[in-house]
Amino acid sequence: MKRSRIRYLIMLFLSFVYIYFDGGFLPYTLFYIVLLLPVVSLAYLVIVFNTFKYTERLDKREYQKGEVLDYTLCIHNETPFYIAYFTVYMHLEGQMLIKGMRNEHLTLRPFSVQEFKFNVLILYRGRYKVGISHIEIRDFLNLFSFRYIPGETKQIRVFPRILPVEELNIPYFRMSDNEYLSRNKDVGHTEIKDIRDYMYGDSLKKIHWKLSSKFNKWLIKETNASSEKEFWILLDLSRISGSAEEVLKTEDRTVEFLVSLAKVLLNSGFNIKLCFYRSEQMCLTYSGNNGFMQLYELLSLIPFDQKADFSEIMDMFIDNMPERQSIMVFSPLIDEKQLDSFHKMAANGHDVTIFYCDTEESEVKKEVENAIEKELPELGIRTVNLMKTPSVAARFQRYDEEGSDS
Repeated sequence: MKRSRIRYLIMLFLSFVYIYFDGGFLPYTLFYIVLLLPVVSLAYLVIVFNTFKYTERLDKREYQKGEVLDYTLCIHNETPFYIAYFTVYMHLEGQMLIKGMRNEHLTLRPFSVQEFKFNVLILYRGRYKVGISHIEIRDFLNLFSFRYIPGETKQIRVFPRILPVEELNIPYFRMSDNEYLSRNKDVGHTEIKDIRDYMYGDSLKKIHWKLSSKFNKWLIKETNASSEKEFWILLDLSRISGSAEEVLKTEDRTVEFLVSLAKVLLNSGFNIKLCFYRSEQMCLTYSGNNGFMQLYELLSLIPFDQKADFSEIMDMFIDNMPERQSIMVFSPLIDEKQLDSFHKMAANGHDVTIFYCDTEESEVKKEVENAIEKELPELGIRTVNLMKTPSVAARFQRYDEEGSDS
């Protein structure tokens, strides 16, 4: 547009020079025509800008990672004018996450309609803007431009995949003989073991109403571990290093396996207490199918932006946790800082399984590898590297190949 303005000024100057050296009817007529052209062009732009229409069609607003989004855009030129400069700018900030959207530079004939269809592959979980970011229209001289910004932005929500855990040969969690579930099944009667302060996410049914009234604050009754059909899940939301694509893959793999395992546990009658740290300590309890949907919705959007060290966060939860609990730890990877926390879990008699997603590209220190392979199993703590579990790794690899082929 800058070049067009320079060309117009040169043309205006030359028409003025023509008058200066020649004069007469023709030079003056040419000069006034050149002088009025921007006014006519601006009036044309105002008409076009106020009469064009567009429609967007989105097949749905909620997707599962790996699905294809069908998006249709129709541009209507309802004027008798030819529109040479019409550009549709799409939401492209999530281009790595939503593969296939692009900007469109159009030329519209009078009384015409142009339709565009996008089949967009959704690569990662989360919430994304889809469709038109803004539309820019320029006059026929390319001197002026108007920008149209839609009043409503279309958004989609992408849920993580659910893996068929029952089909995967996961160490310590073989569904064929229910080895892990049966070891943690509920037996016995309810017995109050401890009283503690209320934490956000605690079930109301655990409030000790008499003591809460007496001390004028919410108090929670902790029952005997054997009476609680409950798993504690500690989720590490630390941001790992690496390329943006590898980081997103690792985060999604961690969430997908957590969601998949949680679904099995909830369907088997267990309660889940999901613990993580954002700006504060969070501990949320889920049960049944409704609980799974709440958990599923939460984990579809939760970001890995934890600033605090995960070992310190685990210590906070352990200090408020009754002894002899069934604990699952989900982390993108394990480092040496976490080992003391795992020792503390073992000392408190907890039944602990650690799931992590260390890949061949990540450089785990040798002493940490030795601790994982030797020290933790000796403490009775089970470790599962999902990317070194053949059935799980093969499943994730297949998903990656499907995404790259699309």
